[in-house]
Amino acid sequence: MQGITLSYTQWHHKKYGSVGYLWQGRFKSMVIERDAYLLECGRYIERNPLRAGIVSDPGKYQWSSYRVYALGEDNNLVDIDPLYESLGKDVITRQKKYKEYVISASDEELRKKIQFQDGGVLGTEDFRREVESRYGIAKRRKRGRPRK
Repeated sequence: MQGITLSYTQWHHKKYGSVGYLWQGRFKSMVIERDAYLLECGRYIERNPLRAGIVSDPGKYQWSSYRVYALGEDNNLVDIDPLYESLGKDVITRQKKYKEYVISASDEELRKKIQFQDGGVLGTEDFRREVESRYGIAKRRKRGRPRK
């Protein structure tokens, strides 16, 4: 990931004459417990342009998979997720359910449902403990210098 972000950043700075960081934080990956959590994460991401005030409708944001899943737009960069296919038997039903799903929750509700937990594990407390002990994933320490 570092190589990809470095080369893209250099290309972006050269093309647009910009300087500094393009992304605020580091790349993160998490272990996610169930499909329901995965769907919630997807919905949270699809709503980011709305939260940021970039667009008023997620379908207007061109850099999102929402246009593929909810509007049926062709995009060879997006592989259709099997979890999406489980939303309905036909394309029209899936698109309708996905639109409703993404739009239905408020940002407050999503933040309550998806609590990005320490240790890179997203799920119930039992699931977190099991993954942390089985795979030796330690909880992340708080940022900054430890208190004395």
